[in-house]
Amino acid sequence: MKKLILLLFFKTSISYAQTDFTRIYHPIINEAELAIVDTNYHEALSFYNEAFTNVEKPFAKDYYNAAICAILAGKIPVMFDLLEKIVAKGYQVENFRKDFFFKNVADTCKQWTNFEKQARLIKPQINTELRDSLQKLYRLMTTPQRTPLTAALRNYIKENTKDEKFTSNDSLSIPFTFRKKIPDHLRHQIDSLQNLNAMKGADVIRDKFLTVLKIVEIHGFPDENLIGLNQFFPASSQSPPFRNNYGSSYLYENTLVGDILMFSSFQQQIEKTDTSPLIKQAIRDGKAHPAIIRSLAKYSTDEPCTMGRVLVIQFRLEDNVNCPNNDWGSKKEKHYWKKERSTTLSEIEINERRQNLGLEKLEDAYRKAFFKSRPTPFLIYGGSFQAELAYIPNCELIDKMIKGTVVVK
Repeated sequence: MKKLILLLFFKTSISYAQTDFTRIYHPIINEAELAIVDTNYHEALSFYNEAFTNVEKPFAKDYYNAAICAILAGKIPVMFDLLEKIVAKGYQVENFRKDFFFKNVADTCKQWTNFEKQARLIKPQINTELRDSLQKLYRLMTTPQRTPLTAALRNYIKENTKDEKFTSNDSLSIPFTFRKKIPDHLRHQIDSLQNLNAMKGADVIRDKFLTVLKIVEIHGFPDENLIGLNQFFPASSQSPPFRNNYGSSYLYENTLVGDILMFSSFQQQIEKTDTSPLIKQAIRDGKAHPAIIRSLAKYSTDEPCTMGRVLVIQFRLEDNVNCPNNDWGSKKEKHYWKKERSTTLSEIEINERRQNLGLEKLEDAYRKAFFKSRPTPFLIYGGSFQAELAYIPNCELIDKMIKGTVVVK
């Protein structure tokens, strides 16, 4: 009887675990990413395989990283299998030839042409109608409201800004340098028009935001498996190769719903709706990546007070300064990093909050942030970094900075 009870308990635990990405997916992905940081690609691939077997629909970002590990480990068939899984999420196979990493693979791998032919036969099972509807809602929410100027304002500005580019029907495009010169009664009209635009914008955002919540209620949280991945490189991205894989990373995720929720939270004019329970459940269900918390951390006291930010420092001597120290040549070629400090919670308390959301410990986030500060094709969230080149006026100071307790090599 005891064995039967234990067996039932074990099966129940497994059934629960398979739906909770924060427990049986993201912790293993974290281990895979740390193995990447250590350039141990065989070990990383093993962790990825373990994580993928635990859930039905892994994230495309993780397929991408695993595919890079596969080719670096000499497992080309595994790489192609992983890339096909990305295409099945709505990724255009032609985009691999523009990718930071795989454009080089496509140019040198003899099997690549056959892979492209096979991948084009894949029919992604995504809801394009729902995706297009959400995109339209987002455009409507983010389009500024414009109210035509009064006749008095329009005439005044035309007479006083003849050499300036000016859109006569847009109350927000009045040149800032001329606002101080505008008579008080006309400046009050500008304020009124801007307030009207703000109220109109708030009404639109409120209406569309409620529509999105209804969509979530009907369809569940629209994730990359439901509405697909982004399909085209953003127009603002630089041509490859990128210093880091920012342009490519856009294509291996779909943050549309997260962007809508974040944009709505910025608006002070609308009533705040607590979407954190919705988002946390989506994270547990594997429909949203824990990194979405970054966007909302400023709006809730329940979230981690730090996301693992580091300052990455590289030293240079000021002009006309020479160092007799023989070690200086090696020191100046290395990077050092300083961790962000919390003033309210201990690292243990922060880690408990982070891990409940599927995020890695701060120590791991710091390591990833430092790793990302150097060129890499991998798509890893982790912490964030700020690079800084520090000019040192004398040789002794650099040794003091390196020996400091918060500066780590």
